[in-house]
Amino acid sequence: MNLVIGGSGFIGSHLVMELVRQQEKVRVFDRDPFPIDSDYQPDEIVQGDILTPNDLIAAMKGCTTVYHLAGTPHLWSRDTTVFDRLNRQGTENVLTAARQAGIKRLVFTSTESILAPTHGNEPVTEEARPRLEDMLGPYCRSKFLAEQAVFKAAEEGLNAVVVCPTLPIGPGDRNLTPPGQMIADFLQGKIPGYLDCTLNYADVRDMAIWHRLAAHHGETGRRYILSGYNLTLYDFFQHISRESGQSMPKLKVPYGVALAWSYVEHFFSLVTGKKPKSSITGVKLCKRSLAFNGAWTWKTLGHQPRPLEESIKDAVAWHQKNLPPA
Repeated sequence: MNLVIGGSGFIGSHLVMELVRQQEKVRVFDRDPFPIDSDYQPDEIVQGDILTPNDLIAAMKGCTTVYHLAGTPHLWSRDTTVFDRLNRQGTENVLTAARQAGIKRLVFTSTESILAPTHGNEPVTEEARPRLEDMLGPYCRSKFLAEQAVFKAAEEGLNAVVVCPTLPIGPGDRNLTPPGQMIADFLQGKIPGYLDCTLNYADVRDMAIWHRLAAHHGETGRRYILSGYNLTLYDFFQHISRESGQSMPKLKVPYGVALAWSYVEHFFSLVTGKKPKSSITGVKLCKRSLAFNGAWTWKTLGHQPRPLEESIKDAVAWHQKNLPPA
């Protein structure tokens, strides 16, 4: 039995569907219900919280493989302690429960944002060695510390691997992860300008496949970057524009202006509680190169990313179908 912690999320739900397609038994552990409109349903669904250790231990009973994807993927919160609680402490709880349950294999879902180099623009590879002092904001710090806890557990004998997805795109982003929110905003004409930055996009369905392959073939204590295509933000918007017919934003925003505005938005968001359109962490990450070279992971795990055009087409179609009425 596989346990997918965070199995109701964007990547998590696609991982569940991939495992079911491969005729593997799946139990989902999540605070939220699994999407009822999914064509592939898990064998079992357990609602619980990674901050409650007894919930985790009970959910792992009878499981051999655990995929830990739970946490918050957002770069801003009015309560900044939520990042450390969910991402770091939650992961440490999962590790403790996995040891107690005698789990045979654990796959931890990290993030590409902790690998962004402080200088240079060469594509990042699996050999990157991030440092705590280089982390931008509480989200990145919490994910870095969570990842380090997994690597330490692997050194101590837990059969664990780490996967670092870049920006997932595709159908089914019900909770609107940051890239999904960006696509939705673009389709509604809510993005007036763009930053000069390079990001990496990969299909969420490929990320699901890579998760399963990492569980079966990944080397204990290694990191695998789940990446697809490096594009400037302008080029990415052009792809969405061609597919959707939505016009391109006209304004290229200087980095300094974008950063200053993110501080203004942050202040008003603290007052109102409404999530800002651009976070300080997000703008600062765009200053760094977020280009990735996933060739080693593709070869090692035996799966290549599907064409970008397919991912864009399916993502746009899904968002257009699910956008709220104007």
